[in-house]
Amino acid sequence: MRRVPAPAVPIFAALAGSVSVFAPGTTAAHNAYLVGFAAVVVSAWIGLRRISGPSRGAYRLIAIALTVWLTGDILYDVLTRLLGPFGDVSPSDVLWIAGYPLLMTAMVKLVRLRAPGRLRDGVLDAAAMTTVVAWLFWQFLILPAAETQDLSLAMFVGATYPFGDVMFFAGVAILVFAPGTTRGSAGYLIAALTLTLAGDISISLLPILFEDLSRSGQADRFDGLLLLANSMLAAAVVHQDAAKVAQPDSALTAQRLHPARVVFLGIALVVLPTVTGLHSFGTIVSRVSLLVSIMMLTTFILVRFLFVVREQERIKAALAHQAEHDQLTGLANRAALHAQLELELFRVSDYGPVVLYMDLDGFKQINDRYGHAAGDLILVEFARRLTATIRPADTAARLGGDEFVVLATGVEDEDDAHRLAGRLRALAEEPVVWNGEALSFGVSVGLSAWTPQDRPSADTLFANADAAMYAEKAARKKAAVPEAIHLSRA
Repeated sequence: MRRVPAPAVPIFAALAGSVSVFAPGTTAAHNAYLVGFAAVVVSAWIGLRRISGPSRGAYRLIAIALTVWLTGDILYDVLTRLLGPFGDVSPSDVLWIAGYPLLMTAMVKLVRLRAPGRLRDGVLDAAAMTTVVAWLFWQFLILPAAETQDLSLAMFVGATYPFGDVMFFAGVAILVFAPGTTRGSAGYLIAALTLTLAGDISISLLPILFEDLSRSGQADRFDGLLLLANSMLAAAVVHQDAAKVAQPDSALTAQRLHPARVVFLGIALVVLPTVTGLHSFGTIVSRVSLLVSIMMLTTFILVRFLFVVREQERIKAALAHQAEHDQLTGLANRAALHAQLELELFRVSDYGPVVLYMDLDGFKQINDRYGHAAGDLILVEFARRLTATIRPADTAARLGGDEFVVLATGVEDEDDAHRLAGRLRALAEEPVVWNGEALSFGVSVGLSAWTPQDRPSADTLFANADAAMYAEKAARKKAAVPEAIHLSRA
């Protein structure tokens, strides 16, 4: 079965819904609406058959929501013909209202799939904007109706629809604010939720503002808008890249500030003070609802600001740590070690500070034979042993490759320095196990210390320790040659 092109669904729905625009309230308009809606629902279920993976459950909820709404329309027609016209409430309201949480759940499932563990900021931004929208619905739709009507089922049901619209708006906001693309199937979802919100607001608000619309049946013109919105939901399911909406987005894209966040949060901050200045709130309920909304909005924005500040602090701390530490071993790097030595030279005593320059013997052979992973294990393990051996006031650093340096302070004399060097050489006595095989290596240590007679600089101390280390390494190689010759003759 060939895939239905996604744009074909809203195009067909627009044609079917145009009858309601030009001939509102007629039988032809109603029949065209039902036929168009049925085609939309069928296309959604056909498109669902081609979707696999974790996103299928979310799209199934969308198809179910469309089916529930269509069932409500058909049920209303059947019951009206059998029992006569209903009042403000009918059994179909249960089905029509049920579609809202289904769609909201679908949006949340999709966003959780494509932005796992990264929903916090988007949810906070959406909550701030939704708070303002919810208050506007409450203040200008629900509360006026409640104040002019007695408490009844009709009033309760009538108030439920605006809350459903708020859920719609929350779904749109979360989808827009969450990391990930807003093109393709996601674009259809955003368009669908936006059109549904606009259609529901028009149907609810315009008859209140213009009584002639409700008496003449002109409000039925908005049925075409709702049909177009529903077709956008089906188009999202039918789209060839529907499953990609749920794919996790790259971390780079997630870090970018979406322009919609700035615009929406700016609107959220402006709306409440503006309405407060232009509108008088004469009842206690109105004032309390305004106060609660302002408190909620302020809380969401402050929490969002707190997370932003903490994230910036965390990033700065991480960057500062990276600038001063070796990425593999976590030891100090060359720049940090040099700065520390320069500082120690300002508070020298009779002997010290001491620089101990180390190079691992046999490391290159291990790296060449067993690979870089084995070599990295040697470096990390030696760094761990080094950190555990030196004193708390000392500084251990990796300069690169297999070269390490310890900056020791508080060393009493030359003998104490040589004892420390001996402990560092002993760090290589125990081999490192790699895939069940013991990897043996050695370490050459060169020592250089500040003395009152020489007063060397930091660079001189490093150079002298480096030269002493290479001298020790050369002496070891020279001593090993006769032994090797002797063994070969044997």
